[in-house]
Amino acid sequence: MLEKLSVGETPRLRNSALEKLRVEETPRWRNSALEKLLFEETPGWRNSALEKLRGGEIPCWRKSVLEKRVLEKLRARETPCWRNSALEKLHAGETPRWRNSTLEKLHAGETPHLRNSALDTLRVGETPPLRNFALEKLRVGESPR
Repeated sequence: MLEKLSVGETPRLRNSALEKLRVEETPRWRNSALEKLLFEETPGWRNSALEKLRGGEIPCWRKSVLEKRVLEKLRARETPCWRNSALEKLHAGETPRWRNSTLEKLHAGETPHLRNSALDTLRVGETPPLRNFALEKLRVGESPR
């Protein structure tokens, strides 16, 4: 093997594939797929799906999930029923229900419940308990471990 490589030859296993590549041929298993692609054909299992997509249809396995009225709305470029309520609220400048309570608190200058305890300690000039120990060491001139 080393002798062949030093002489510049390739092992027998590779010769046939290399010769085909030099002659610009492709291995047998690729020919059929390449010919189909060159002639702009698609494999059999794709044809039905492509024809449906070109015709604007949806494959059978999805029809069971999507109802006819949703399909009609999508074709008419409307939004499905389940999206309308949220979109109408956003267009009207309203926010969905789950955001209202937080927004009202922020407009009133309040903070959500989770942050209140930390803010109260900062307003009073205290630091949260986790930092107290490190701050005391820094004031004394020691460095935290």
